[in-house]
Amino acid sequence: MPEHSRAPTEDTGVFELPAVVEENDDTGPTLVAARLVCVAGAEVGRAFSLGSKPILIGRGGGGGDVNVRLENTDVSRNHARLWADDKGFHLQDLGSLNGTFVNGARVDGSASLNIGDRIQVGSTIFVLMHHDELESRMRQLQRVDAMSTMVGGLAHDFRNFLTVIVGGLENLDGSLSERTEEQRQIIDDLKTATAGAVGLAGKLLDLGRNEPNSFFRVSVVELVAESIRMAKRLVGARVSITSEVSPDAWVSGSRQELQQVLLNLLVNARDAMPKGGMVRISTQNVRIDRAHASALHLPSDGEYVEVIVADTGAGMDEATLARAFEPFFTTKAIGKGTGLGLAMVHTITKRHGGTVIAHSKLGSGTTFRILLPSAKLENRAGA
Repeated sequence: MPEHSRAPTEDTGVFELPAVVEENDDTGPTLVAARLVCVAGAEVGRAFSLGSKPILIGRGGGGGDVNVRLENTDVSRNHARLWADDKGFHLQDLGSLNGTFVNGARVDGSASLNIGDRIQVGSTIFVLMHHDELESRMRQLQRVDAMSTMVGGLAHDFRNFLTVIVGGLENLDGSLSERTEEQRQIIDDLKTATAGAVGLAGKLLDLGRNEPNSFFRVSVVELVAESIRMAKRLVGARVSITSEVSPDAWVSGSRQELQQVLLNLLVNARDAMPKGGMVRISTQNVRIDRAHASALHLPSDGEYVEVIVADTGAGMDEATLARAFEPFFTTKAIGKGTGLGLAMVHTITKRHGGTVIAHSKLGSGTTFRILLPSAKLENRAGA
């Protein structure tokens, strides 16, 4: 078994992880991570990581490779450039029509930036904020868990209402000795709709459930093989699925739930590759030390099975990725998805004592990294 530790690699946006030097009187220069957060305008809530590579802000279409694309008409095609070096952050106005402002003052040429500065580009306002990857991931997980708990609670009431509706339909159907073809069709449609609602209520209840099912020792080789065999009927011939699985990888858990995790990821990959592409599933046994276990929000250090599902799809930008695991959040067209797939992946993985991390870049595909306690470490049930 390879024994190595993994540091969390939050490569979640279109820019590299930020690194800029900040002077400290006691310890000397230290690295500071930061990102640009939109607090006003059409892009409010979006965040963009900053790195040593300059990023271009504007509407695009003017021959530049715009990183932060703003659709506002008061923004020039290539409006401003922002970058970091060993001396700090810098902002340059690129001769924009309406100017670039820092803390209300117009930038004449270029200006230095500090954490907390407000940058105005047209009617859009950004704040340069300190960024801690561990804290950011903790807040994201707390938000997803809170939403899942709330959804599960609402589902109980939802199911109670459905019970009344289903019972009423059955009584109505039995009381009609004679019915027209139209009446029969209406009752059948109502039954179909309520059956779908009952199924959705079950998913919502499962989303808010924290208690695990009965756990058994599961072979990851068999789990991946079964999941791929089932997924091929769903993803079609244009999506190629390959795997490289460690033969001695075992986890303790619910085979059905873990299979649901893989199927959800494979179907998501299919949707991200409408013209076809490749998905690769790989696994290995890894050892996570205490520091990295804390950084990954794992319950303990020790031996884990790492499962990686990587596709060659369209990828996600940083703002989309930050919400990917939220219940009901989806980028699919109306009627094409419930937004519960990745929420269930998160819930099931956590229920198994593990974690799931997503890495993505626009145009470069998406990779999901799942860590589950090895059966050798976590033996909750017999073989």
